[in-house]
Amino acid sequence: MRQRRDAALRSLWLMLVASIALPGLLFCYAAFANYRTAYTLADERIDRGLDVASEQVLRVFQSINVIFDSVEQITQGRTNRSLRASEAELSERLKQFTLALPDIASIWILDDQSDAMVSSLFFPLPAAANAPDRAYLKEQLATDAGVHIGDVLRINMTGHVIFPVSKRRSDSSGTFAGFTEISVSPQVFERFFAPLAARSSASFALIRADGEILARYPLPATTGVRLDASTAFIQLIARSPNGGKYATVSNVDQRERRFSARKLAGFPLYVTSSLETSDIVQGWLWYMAGHLIFGIPATLFFVVLILLTMQRTSALFAEAERREMLEASLRQSQKMESVGQLTGGVAHDFNNLLTIIIGNLQMALRRVSDDKVKTWLANAQQGAERASELTRRLLAFSRNQPLNPRSIDANQLVAGMSDLIDRTLGETISVETVRSGGLWQTEADSAELESAILNLAINARDAMPAGGKLTIETGNAELDEHYCETAEGVKPGQYVMISVTDTGSGMPGDVIEKAFEPFFTTKPAGSGTGLGLSQVYGFVKQSGGHIRIYSEVGEGTTVKIYLPRSFAPAKPVPVSPPAEKIPTGSQETVLVVEDDPDVRAYVAETLSNLNYRVKQAADAEAAINILDDASPIDLLLTDVVMPGMNGRVLADRAMQRRPGLKVLYMTGYSRNAIVHQGRLDPGVSLIQKPFSQNVLAKRIRKILTDA
Repeated sequence: MRQRRDAALRSLWLMLVASIALPGLLFCYAAFANYRTAYTLADERIDRGLDVASEQVLRVFQSINVIFDSVEQITQGRTNRSLRASEAELSERLKQFTLALPDIASIWILDDQSDAMVSSLFFPLPAAANAPDRAYLKEQLATDAGVHIGDVLRINMTGHVIFPVSKRRSDSSGTFAGFTEISVSPQVFERFFAPLAARSSASFALIRADGEILARYPLPATTGVRLDASTAFIQLIARSPNGGKYATVSNVDQRERRFSARKLAGFPLYVTSSLETSDIVQGWLWYMAGHLIFGIPATLFFVVLILLTMQRTSALFAEAERREMLEASLRQSQKMESVGQLTGGVAHDFNNLLTIIIGNLQMALRRVSDDKVKTWLANAQQGAERASELTRRLLAFSRNQPLNPRSIDANQLVAGMSDLIDRTLGETISVETVRSGGLWQTEADSAELESAILNLAINARDAMPAGGKLTIETGNAELDEHYCETAEGVKPGQYVMISVTDTGSGMPGDVIEKAFEPFFTTKPAGSGTGLGLSQVYGFVKQSGGHIRIYSEVGEGTTVKIYLPRSFAPAKPVPVSPPAEKIPTGSQETVLVVEDDPDVRAYVAETLSNLNYRVKQAADAEAAINILDDASPIDLLLTDVVMPGMNGRVLADRAMQRRPGLKVLYMTGYSRNAIVHQGRLDPGVSLIQKPFSQNVLAKRIRKILTDA
């Protein structure tokens, strides 16, 4: 088997090498061929730009020749004196030439001493128009009938950069009488070159045969820029006067370029066009990258296919393990949800029964005088109250207990519980609190949070029968997406963490998995109900938080509670008022709406004993009929969950009929009528079943006396 496996692996490795090497060789050959093609295409692009640029430059100089001919016609046979005498007329005509040909900056008629006689720019001519730098033209044009193209100059009078184009002018006898000068702005050519070079590295230039640069783009022409004999351009035209191709580092922008130069027919001028070598190479690289877009995925496909084949077994096992974990998590979540729904429904029925039992036991205790009977009734009442606590825990686990959350300071809450926890745990257990500085606020029901911390402390005490240490710690926590992937229903974000750590016996993994299930306990029979951690779990989940247990056998246990951060300012923890006498009524009228006849009878009798007038209704329809009467009603005391119309809808309709009517809800299982997302709706007053006569009396009195 090992030999067959090794042989298969060798074959796969050979296939892997071939799937990489063969496409690589083909790509190298294609790259070499396309590299040569890229330069061929670049030369064609350069030549196309050169064709257009040369044609435009030639058109400009042909227009200059036309102007020379026109000026010669209007000055032919006339002496310099007569030209000066007609300065106004001639200046206007020269101006018309420049307007007709916008490529021309200005036209000048000069005498044989290089002094200006007529200009298209000025009339009359200022003294500064006779520039001494024109004197060189006399020698060059006195014996030369051709067109002379001068250097790039900056004119002091206008500040413009131009290069002059001049031609000899003779009188009627053929004697040299001066010359005509046309000023050409390099910007004329630069504006035309700009769109040819748009969005590319192309450059264009107009160069005189001796190397003087007259115009260029993208860098504008300046005075005194001339290519010397060592440059590739001068060497090219020395070999090939009509132009050609060459590659060199540009003297203008210091970048390596590929040039094409062409002589302008009839003029000692050359037009050049170029592209950066890096631009050509970059285009080639992008072209080859296009091949890689198809080639690399195909190659990677074969490589990945081979690698996946080699790793298939381990991947299958990993996938199977992951699915098993997800299925177990889903089953646990579904089980907890189902148990929660069941316990919530059971708690509702039990609360109605316990309301009847506790209420009637209290009334019986007030009416009997026999001490022995009183003891029996008191014991029965204690049992009923313990049952009430069990149903409260069931509701907490099922997340159907109405909460009254507010922004609290967990450090302040933990500090306030220190004495209570010390007394509860006893002298054999030392308690340490570690309160974090800069702790965020959190939003939770302070009473339920205190109960949750106390439950965790009691569980820790039971895990340390011989004594030990309990540490309560607070801190800020950031739960990221990676962490939340491992926790069902947890959202990433900022949380306030409260941890309870003990040095007890710890828990194995199978116990941790079941720790939050209701009625699950590892304690001996009669030592616990198995609802403590269930209550904590339900409260934390209903508050939008998260809870996790960390434990090892023999190493102790840490339970961490994460509650969402609140940005509202903290409110002080309310202090319970001292016990006081049961308040009674002043003959106010209370409408009691309850579908359970025994609960309704108990509530009605209790209110009558408290000096209230009582009206009773078995359902919402009967209550509406009573409300439609004209008799006064001061308070509506209604159950929430009833057949047909629920208590919330009844209260809304009652307040439509009697604005300002005060309402108190009573319920053993709130569902969604007055509680949404675990929070009591704003402005809602609620008393939870089962309730005692004292609690009912104080609550009704408070509502009636509040403004």
